[in-house]
Order: sequence, then C-alpha cells, then structure tokens
Amino acid sequence: MTPPAFALPVEEGASKVQDLATAIRTFVEPGMTLHVGYSDARPNAALLEIARAFAGRDPGFTLVTAGLVNIQHALVELGLVRKVVASFAGENYPVARPNPALVRAIRDGRVEIEHWSLWSLVARLAAGALGVPYFPVRSMAGSTMGVEASARGELVEMSVGDDPLVLVKALRPDIVVLHGAAADAHGNVVLAAPYGESQWGALAATRGVIACVERIVTTEQLRRMNKLTRIPAHVVRAVCVTPNGAHPYGFNNPGVDGISSYVEDAQFMADTLRASRDPADFKRWIDEWVLGVGDHDGYLAKLGPDRLSALNRRHTSDEWHVPADEAGAVPAPANATETQVVVAARRLRTAVMRRGHDAVLAGVGLANLASWIGARDLRGRGVDVELMAEIGLFGYSPRPGEPFIFAGQNVPTNKLLTDVMGVLGTFVSGPGTKTIGMIGAGQVDRTGAINSTVADNGDFIVGSGGANDVLSAADEVIVCVGHGATRLVDKVRYVTSPGAKVSTIVTDLCVFERAADGEFVLTALLPTVGGSQDEAIELVRERTGWSFPVADDLAIEAPPTPAELADLRAFDPKRLFLRDRTA
Repeated sequence: MTPPAFALPVEEGASKVQDLATAIRTFVEPGMTLHVGYSDARPNAALLEIARAFAGRDPGFTLVTAGLVNIQHALVELGLVRKVVASFAGENYPVARPNPALVRAIRDGRVEIEHWSLWSLVARLAAGALGVPYFPVRSMAGSTMGVEASARGELVEMSVGDDPLVLVKALRPDIVVLHGAAADAHGNVVLAAPYGESQWGALAATRGVIACVERIVTTEQLRRMNKLTRIPAHVVRAVCVTPNGAHPYGFNNPGVDGISSYVEDAQFMADTLRASRDPADFKRWIDEWVLGVGDHDGYLAKLGPDRLSALNRRHTSDEWHVPADEAGAVPAPANATETQVVVAARRLRTAVMRRGHDAVLAGVGLANLASWIGARDLRGRGVDVELMAEIGLFGYSPRPGEPFIFAGQNVPTNKLLTDVMGVLGTFVSGPGTKTIGMIGAGQVDRTGAINSTVADNGDFIVGSGGANDVLSAADEVIVCVGHGATRLVDKVRYVTSPGAKVSTIVTDLCVFERAADGEFVLTALLPTVGGSQDEAIELVRERTGWSFPVADDLAIEAPPTPAELADLRAFDPKRLFLRDRTA
C-alpha cells in the first residue's frame, strides 16, 4: 500500500507581528530587568521606543547589556534606568572612550553600574538558559570586579589545579529586546553573524523576547535558511518590522533576500556624542531625535531616504593603497603613534613565531591595528595564525579603509563565524587553542594589571568588555598603552584585569618585557623618543609610576619600514587612531 503523502504547512500557529510601539507598551512594565540582546546588530529601535513609552515617568529599569553605547545613553539621561549591569558602557565607534552623559549620571548617583567581563556576563545568561544555578568561567578571578560580585553573592571563586576557576550566578532577565535579520510571523528569528551572545539571553528571559527584524519571511522561506535561525518562536512575544533598526550602528545581512547590509552612521554617532557632553544639548538632541519623531517610522523619515541609501554597504576593494597624499611619494616619516603600533606588531610576530600561538585576540584601538598588521606580516611569512575578535570573529583578513574592530566589511572574510562563548569561552579560555591577546588599557601597573573602569578622579571610564577574559585566560598578552605617569602607575586603583599573563608592554616611548622574576624590564626604546640614550631613559623614568631595571642589551627599535607604514596606513587612512598624540 502506498503511504499517504504529507505536505508541511506553509504557516503554523498565530502571528506575533505587531508594530513596535504596541509591543513595547504591551510587554514592558516598570521595574523590569530588561536585557539588550547583543549580536552583530544592536536593537536601537526598540530601546528608543522604550524611551518614548516611559519618558517623564520613573520606571526604575535594570538594564543588562554587553555594551551600552551612543544613542542608548538617552535612556539613562531620561532617568528611566536605575541600574546598569554591563561589561562595557561608553562609546566604541570608532574609538573606545567614556560617554559624558553616563559618567555624569554615575557621578551624581542617578544610576548604579555593576561591572562584569563580557564572557562572564554571557555565561550568567547561559546558566539562566540552561536552568543551572552557576556557570564556570576562568574570568574575573583576581579582579576588583570579582571581589564586588563575590560580595553581592553572584560569584564564587575556587581552584582546580593551578588555575583559578570562578562560578558566576545565573541571570534571568524579564524581557529581552534584540534586532535580527528576519523572522517568520510566529517568531523564529534569524540573527546576523557574528552572533555575540547568540541565543542565551533570549532563552534565559522569564517573560520572553521582543524581536525587531529587517523583514518578515514565510515559514517555508525560513526553513530554507534554518542554519541561520538562532531564536525559536516559543520564547518570542512580538515580532516587529524595523528596517534599519540598528541605526546608527551597522548590520550585516547573513543571506536573507530583500534586505541590505548597512554601515555605521559615523556622523550621526559623532553628533550624538557631541550633544551628550552638555545636559542641555543632550536634552535638545533627545527631544529632536527620540521624543520628537513619534515612532521608528518617524525616525527613519527624519533621517531621510538619501541618507539611509548612502549607508547601504557597497563592495569594498581588497586592494591595498597607500593614502592618496603619499601615493607615488616616499611615505612621510612615522609619528610616535604609528611607531608604537608597528613595534607592538613586531613583538606579536616574535611571540607567535617563538611560542607557536594558534590565534591572536585583537583588542580595541591601537591594539587592534597592531594585531591586524602583525597577523598580516605573519601570514606573509607563511605562519598560520588566525585573527579573532570577541563578538565571534575567527580567521578573518581585515580589509583596508575601516579601522573599527568590528567593521562589517571584514565579516565575509571570516573562516568561522561564532559567538562570545566560542571566542572568549572556548578559543581563549579552552585548552585546544594557544592564544595571544593584544590589548589596550587605560592604565597598567607594575604587575601588568590594567584598569579601564575607574579614573583617578573616581569617574567611570568604560569597563572591561572582553579584556578581563583575555588577561585571565589567554596564554600570553601584549599590552599597548600610551606612556604617561597617569597611565603607567605603581598600582591601579581598580583591577579590571589581572596582569599575570602580560609578557610585554609597548608604549609610545619604549618596550617593557617581563623577566623570569616577574619584574618588567626596559628592553627597548622607540626611535621617536629623541635625545641621547641616557636622556631617553630618564624621560621614561619620569613618566613611569614604578621603578624598573634597564636591560644590559637595551635596544633602539628600528623605525617602521615603508612597507609596514603602507599596511598600517591602509587600515586607517583618515588617521582616526594614528594621529600623533604627542604633537
């Protein structure tokens, strides 16, 4: 007998499609713990709608986020957030720096901030999603963050063999807002890679997910790209179509027909940051861009079709070009900043070739550029080493022209797109990958510990991001930092990240390397220091907050070669990072 034929239904279940304003007002309530889903795309449309819905009220939200950035600080300025639980909070495009509005709010006691590393925060969400009380990580031990979390009862330190192990307490937010590429009407969501926290926050939520997406697809279409689906429908409460909903940040289409990738709106972010420096200016900006537009459609209309069209990602050339002002000419001499980056890249090359590292974890800013040109140099020498970035980039080849660490133009070059658990929790922390980190720092002390959390005046800086995870668990770390008495201190006031894994410190004056006894030794001077060797050593001593020995074979670094400068300047042709900070 012929078995009956079965046809899968095209649509199944009730539609959850709602307009964003209705979804926010239906599912978000005062006093909630709201989690900002963290992937390639940021749910900015949802956050601005929350601001509109609750402006003028005191909802007392707790905001959980891997990164509170740029326009998102409007919620703090409006007094809607009582507490921020974050790994990073400030500005991250193109340069990591504090956000003045958030700094004021913390200083004035209007908002409390709780500090975590990126992987430990994601691990807390994973524990919540898995239904277990704690999740083990190699992060946070030996840091001030760890001490604070332990005092709150949210972290337990223990040891397994010689390595410290930390148990972080499960975290279950009430509502998660996220931005994906697409969803069907029932709430199965396709996220854009790299995946950041991936599905963990969504699955940990006690009251579900509000999913903003670029477009709705049919369930049959979704089945054809089911390898891209990360969020199942049963945890989603509402699906809201919000094209360009990550603006002013970018979005990378993972392969969904009918939508475009778009780049960061650099000018918009710069204008927002500028407004945040003065409370009156920020209030006017919020009135204009948040409260005054009515809804997301009004926001897009105010941006205008021409501006939105200009943000659509075009093909980026893989060809290498010296900046136009130097084309056909001998490259201008390297400034101190460029020299520092090149020297850091050389130290990276030496470490990888001597110790056989499999992968390089790129930090932000100058550390990122040093990782990029160092890895490019190694590959040119036939050394098989992979570049990684914390949100889930692995095995990528950075393209010229855009120095932002998470530049979307680099996403297609990855050999593997994963998430925070994959990069920080596995490749950096696990035994299968020998990893070296290249990390920036606000301050570094004589032990190698870094501080990017609390300034000397007590103001908040930006927090850890993934730095603590790297300095806690990588096999080796190089720190790239500006040289000054307030940057190289005897003891950091706040240990964002412990320093035991730091082997080398590269500044714009010199190189320190850790000796067998654990002390950092001055081993090289940069050629841009000037003066005699004795004068250069004295300058380094004056600008260093601890005493140090000088190597018997103290070297003077060779200036960057034209080839090194060409590669470096190709990555940052507008000198966003490479301006001469000593001028």
